[in-house]
Amino acid sequence: MADVRPVRALRYAPSIDLAAAICPPFDVISPEQQRALHERSPHNAVRLELAEETGAGRYGNAADALRSWLAEGALVRDDAPCFYLYRQTFERDGKSYSRTIIFARLRLQPWEEGAVLPHEQTFGAPKEDRLKLLRAIRLNTSPVYLLYRDRESHVAPLLDSFAEAGPPDTEFATADGQRHALHRLSDPATVAELTKAFAGETLYVADGHHRYETALAFRDEARATAPKWTGDEPENFALVALTAADDPGLLVLPINRVTNIEMPADEARQRLAQLFELTPADADHAAISIISRGGTAGLHVKDAEAVDRLMPPDRSPEWRRLDYSIANHVVLQYCLGLTPEQMRDYSRLWFTEDAAEAVAEVQGGKATYAVLMRPLPVAQVLDTADAGERMPQKSTFFYPKVPTGLVFNPLDS
Repeated sequence: MADVRPVRALRYAPSIDLAAAICPPFDVISPEQQRALHERSPHNAVRLELAEETGAGRYGNAADALRSWLAEGALVRDDAPCFYLYRQTFERDGKSYSRTIIFARLRLQPWEEGAVLPHEQTFGAPKEDRLKLLRAIRLNTSPVYLLYRDRESHVAPLLDSFAEAGPPDTEFATADGQRHALHRLSDPATVAELTKAFAGETLYVADGHHRYETALAFRDEARATAPKWTGDEPENFALVALTAADDPGLLVLPINRVTNIEMPADEARQRLAQLFELTPADADHAAISIISRGGTAGLHVKDAEAVDRLMPPDRSPEWRRLDYSIANHVVLQYCLGLTPEQMRDYSRLWFTEDAAEAVAEVQGGKATYAVLMRPLPVAQVLDTADAGERMPQKSTFFYPKVPTGLVFNPLDS
């Protein structure tokens, strides 16, 4: 059973320009964007989320910024625990979307208990980074982004009634054209209704697998050193953002793979041709396309048994047929020759949701190959989690990212 609770949040004071203060989560901030965000505002949330390495170091600088902002009143804690209803309106490819999110606290439970389910694999380095940050500032900066099915339609009517009850507490637009509106839900009856509605839901991690596992590790550290443990300490909870799986504004983009592996194009094409039919990439909407300096091809499996033999044998047949599994294990590792170590090395293999950017990096010489993907349906993501499987890392890109800086969760009593 999911234990979703209101959060007594730390938020920016009304005098702070939120349009200049919010930032993306750490794992999508490039070095260039990190510098630009630092320059945008002395109160930009990147100074907590992904501080610069100068001086006291990344984690020391984050702790210094937090202390300074608290002392000067730039950050203020709400008087009572609340749920926060957030509407994020944006455009993509000429179409307008509006996504509804609830910010809350969630009781941390191990994956095996089944209340919260993952859908992607995680790696150690991001978790080590986030754990060091948690130790330094004792603050959830970015929420774990979760989906829920709301099969009994208990949550949706509540959110609709709350949104229609009055104007938002906070409303602003950002330079990228997004519009943001935040409603503070503090009425005890409202809080009780939402808590009860979420209690029957299974929650699925959309974004933030590393953050969730880091929060579990941080909780376990605190419990190991505590003289007594009740289970209601702040470390037992993490900041989350929740969206219904059928929300019309829930947009999933593909995540394309880009590599600078030094595999000769002729050899790569020969290996690919053993397993795939190579066709003009734009002619038939191939599930996987490969870009090289020699041209573009769509890949269609022609020898399913041979492809299956290259997949991990301990995985289910459904997992072995996933486009992203085939892209990682067959296209990248077998055909292009990346080793497992290189698959984890972001200087060798990197990711982008922007297909044009991936193509440009090949054409400009930064990369040798780009593997372009199709987006996965949300239902397939949840079904994979229900089956106890995890997709390969970077299989989904939920767009846009939930901003960091709207709501912070202090891990203090």
